[in-house]
Amino acid sequence: MQILVPIDGSDSSFDALRFGIEFARGFDAGLAVIHFAAERTDATDELFERARAAIAEAGLDAEPELIETEVVTESGAARKVGQRVIGIAEERGYDHVVMGRATSNRLERFVVGSASEAVIEESDLPVTLIP
Repeated sequence: MQILVPIDGSDSSFDALRFGIEFARGFDAGLAVIHFAAERTDATDELFERARAAIAEAGLDAEPELIETEVVTESGAARKVGQRVIGIAEERGYDHVVMGRATSNRLERFVVGSASEAVIEESDLPVTLIP
């Protein structure tokens, strides 16, 4: 089994990473961690250091990967990120996606959408959402 965990720096994404780590350990599965950004920055490096520390503490061997992407700011940007997650998961043969689900109000979810909702609605992959 191969598990994919997209992270964005939010608390819920790191909760998902911790869950994904334990899930991978429990099922002796592979773990991949991805982050989307327009370019690598100091903030990205800090994000990866946090992820590496959590992975190393669990004794797993995984390296976070930066997926460079265009900056998307219009309505529906989160849904586009979700679609990219689906594409990567399908291209690379991941069996399961573990994602954080940022809490937001209904209007914000309606207008902006949610990457995790896109993955659930537009993919047949098993998805575990961590609030």
